[in-house]
Amino acid sequence: EIMEKKIKLVCPECNKEFNTDIYTSINVQLDKDMKTKILSGKLFDIECEHCHSKFHIPYPVLYHDMEKKLLIQYTEEKDLKSSKIALKNANVDADYTVRIVDNERDWIEKILISDSGFDDRIMELYKLLILSQYEDAENVNGLYYWNIQTLENPHYVMVLDEKESDKMHFMPFHEGVYKQVEEVFLSDIQQDYIIDANWAISNTK
Repeated sequence: EIMEKKIKLVCPECNKEFNTDIYTSINVQLDKDMKTKILSGKLFDIECEHCHSKFHIPYPVLYHDMEKKLLIQYTEEKDLKSSKIALKNANVDADYTVRIVDNERDWIEKILISDSGFDDRIMELYKLLILSQYEDAENVNGLYYWNIQTLENPHYVMVLDEKESDKMHFMPFHEGVYKQVEEVFLSDIQQDYIIDANWAISNTK
């Protein structure tokens, strides 16, 4: 189900208090518009009811896709441990894929990877391979699987986020290379709640 609650916020522009709705859990089969909001980055956009200033405030929320049997908990960094414990104690079906992420871009990327029919574990290993061939790996904030067209007509690329210049570089996504990585690793890698670059490094040692 879609679970929401009201919270009080103080507007950073006019300093007045106002109430707003936030979501604690989103089931995309029950509300398809919510998925568009998430993928367009608008879910966390909040407007002050007094001065109508708009601001972006990410907050913890659970993404649930019943068809794909996918749960992705978006949380704050300090909550990773408690999220892990909570998910372990929750009665989640064994055939569900369960992930925890601590930034919005990772959250969206996991959804895009799943929508494309790929495995985020293989994708992290694929990204590690791409970065190992990149000359300036120290200057990379992140490499992401990303949609650069509309949700109705998606076109996926790899987006490289540079630290120093704040520039985004678009690189082609090579499904053939992804498949090769899958052939090498798929039978050996385990499921985990946190699948990221560190996970990929530890699984290639």
